[in-house]
This record gives sequence, C-alpha cells and structure tokens, in this order.
Amino acid sequence: MAAPGIDLRAEEALGRTTVEWAEPGRFLLSQRHELFESGDLRPPFRRLGAFPAPAWKRAASVLRLGQRALRFMYWNVLPLQDGSIFLTFAKSIGLYRHGAIATLGGLERPCRILRRGAALAADGTVYFGEYLLNPERGAMRVYRYAPGDDRVEIAHVFPAGAVRHIHGIFADPYEGGLWCLTGDVGAECRILRTMDGFRTLDTIGSGDETWRSVSILFSPDAIYYAMDAEFTQNYIYRIDRKSGERTRLTAVDGPVYYSHTAGNDHYFAVTAELCPSQKGRAAELWRVRDDGSCKRVLTLEKDRYSVKYFMPGTIDFPRGPGLPDKLLFRATALAGDNRTFSLGLG
Repeated sequence: MAAPGIDLRAEEALGRTTVEWAEPGRFLLSQRHELFESGDLRPPFRRLGAFPAPAWKRAASVLRLGQRALRFMYWNVLPLQDGSIFLTFAKSIGLYRHGAIATLGGLERPCRILRRGAALAADGTVYFGEYLLNPERGAMRVYRYAPGDDRVEIAHVFPAGAVRHIHGIFADPYEGGLWCLTGDVGAECRILRTMDGFRTLDTIGSGDETWRSVSILFSPDAIYYAMDAEFTQNYIYRIDRKSGERTRLTAVDGPVYYSHTAGNDHYFAVTAELCPSQKGRAAELWRVRDDGSCKRVLTLEKDRYSVKYFMPGTIDFPRGPGLPDKLLFRATALAGDNRTFSLGLG
C-alpha cells in the first residue's frame, strides 16, 4: 500500500469522522450532516451543529452506502475572518455563526461545489462556481459571498456553450488573485486567472484535456496542477511564474481530483474513476518536490461498489495550514473507505 520508507498510519481514534480543516490547535470535523470542533483530534469532539437536511436523507445516510449515493456530506468547510464558517453541503450552501448552522440564500438553483473548490480571497470574500452535469451546456455561474451577509451574489456568468461546469476557484497566496478551473471537453477545458474579482479574466491555457484540472497548487516560483483527463494520458504539470513555461513532470494512471501542499512538497491524489484513460483500479498518492522530482508514495485499491452510484475512489485532504509533522487524508470508496490516514512528514 505505502512505498518503502513511507510512514503511513491509520488514525483509528477518529473513527468515521472526517477532518475538514486542520491547523495546530484547531480542527473542524464532520460526520454526515454534523459539524464538530477539536483542539487536538482526541475524542470526544465538541459539536457545533448540523446542516439542515430532510428527515428521509438523514435516515438514508445512516448507512455509508446511502451517504455515498446521496453525496450527503460536507464538501467545503472554510473558516472566515469574522469567526463564522462558510459551508457547502450536498447541493446547498450555509454558514456557521452565533452557535448554529443556517443555509444561505441567493443560489439560482441547487448546485454542488467540488471539494476544496471554494476560495477565500485576500479581501475576506468567498468565491465558488457551479458544478452540475449540464449536458445542455447552459450558462454557469461564479458566486461571491461577503462575510456578514445572508445570501450570495453572482460574480460572473460563463455564457451558454462556454463551459460544462466549474471545477473550482483557488486563491494564490503569493501573487494574489484567483484561479478558475473549468471543464470538460475541448475549449471548455480552461485554466483562468482574475486579479479583480472576476471583472476580467485572463486565459492561462485552454483547448484540450491537458488544461482540464480540478485543483491547483502554488509555490513562490511556480504553479502546479494535474490533469483530470477522461480519455487521454494524465500528467502532472509545473507552470513557471516568471517565464510562463509549462513543464510536464510525470505521467499518472488516472485523473487527479484533489491536491495539497505540505511544507515544500506537493501531493496529488489520483482518483480510481475507472475511466478510459485509466489502466488500473487504484487511487494513488504522488509527491512532487520543487526540484521536479516525483514519487508515488501510496496505492489504495477501489472497493467493489459502482463508481457511478457510490462515488469514485478518492483520496482527499483537509483544508487549512495542516500539521508540521504529518499529512492527514481520507479514503472514500477505496480499501479503508471513510477512514482517515496520516503520512509522516520527515
């Protein structure tokens, strides 16, 4: 499962609880529609509240397969500067403040926001984009939330036919601005950047699946991303900040959804999507260093349940600064489903 020399451990004390935010001294955790807080990841955790949800969904999600089928889980848990917590759950958005969780208004229609796909901008506002199947290729929206409000507003609209959906918005901590990733076919695959809150957009690259990505990472000198290609070989890329040159670092066996930076290392999680571009049935974790070296550090086999109905096999990471000594991650629809593991950072 783990490569030689890799310190991998199961965080058994967490049980079926998911770590959504991690930093020294503060952790936010979820279990189904409930949200918890902890200072040290030692149970019992302090319950903050529960996202509003119909009784039938709460009942159906008691079983893990029901939870997976309904996607009855948190996708973004993002603490804000005013002490509130921005939340996306299933196809709804909400906020924790004043000791309770409430839904936010302003969405044109229910939509999912992919995990880690909501960004906290330098001015304290939150940006996120619609993620819907959108087979008709209708207009897709980017929303903005300002802390203290009770609703979101539309920040940008991709016109009909421009993109299928929005994979995520990501804040660049070094140069400022926001990066927007869209998909899925041909010119719909775009990596875009805005420096003015979506009043204008610059295209970094577009046109084929080499520009189709779900997450992106930043360092002082470069931007890193991996492909989310369904039909062609997937690679991890580096874009140099000064020259703009894009360098192919390594091939990986399958699309990458989630990625995370820990210290000076960048981790990319290959999804067991079982799509045409993938030869095997496993999720993989790759470590990329700033010198361009790449190493596969972990492999987890897909479980026996349908990708379509019970989710692809994914490795995902908590948001936040993380911990200095270990990288936390969760396995979904893999061997060890709904368990949290840690990778030692030596």
